[in-house]
Amino acid sequence: MNGILYGVGVGTGDPEMMTLKAVRIIRSADVICLPKIPKEECRAYRIALQAIPEIAEKEVLSFDFEMTRDKNVLKAKHEEIYHEVREQLQEGKTLAFLTIGDPTVYSTFCYLAKMAGTDGLPVRFISGVTAFLASAAGCGISLCEGNEDLHIFSGQKGIGDIGEKLLLPGTKVILKCGRRAEEIKERLCKLEQENNVEIYTVQECGTDMERIFHGADSIPTDGKYMTTIIVKETVI
Repeated sequence: MNGILYGVGVGTGDPEMMTLKAVRIIRSADVICLPKIPKEECRAYRIALQAIPEIAEKEVLSFDFEMTRDKNVLKAKHEEIYHEVREQLQEGKTLAFLTIGDPTVYSTFCYLAKMAGTDGLPVRFISGVTAFLASAAGCGISLCEGNEDLHIFSGQKGIGDIGEKLLLPGTKVILKCGRRAEEIKERLCKLEQENNVEIYTVQECGTDMERIFHGADSIPTDGKYMTTIIVKETVI
């Protein structure tokens, strides 16, 4: 009988925000899979280790996911990684692939899940607290109320793709915008002057290094990858 591939969200950094189900699945897994080599440098592993110290003794498969926009290179790398995962599943092992936040939101796990699903292998998603939810909580604000809309998009595409989206009604959340922070900041400063909006930025959410900034002018441009910006309409 084939094993099960779990995508387990471990939250943003605070081990106390891991769900009971995530802890149970990780404890029961035969193999822990990680999206970074070595395991000691994997943020998801370090989070889980604080809540479940015994995983240090478990078998670990660490993978080096290519950071490139070349689709052919990515496809080849994902297939190489999946081949190893599939072998483990066909041996009947239960695998827990740890992801920061939630496995359904910008997660490397999704690539493996699609391939396993195509092969008819069982896949399960275990939800975790996302950066935009934890960031809003850290800022002490609601993301949406009543009939307000909530829009979530990646900040890695650049301001050309983001500009029009910032004019959508409701709350806008820009994830992983560290590398584009300078150009996004410039646009948000203008938006803040011309519209009734409140802008919050959170870096390293859920960790000891968490920092919260209020206002477009205070957005840091130090290029930190784990940067989340919330643009919330205000009612006058």
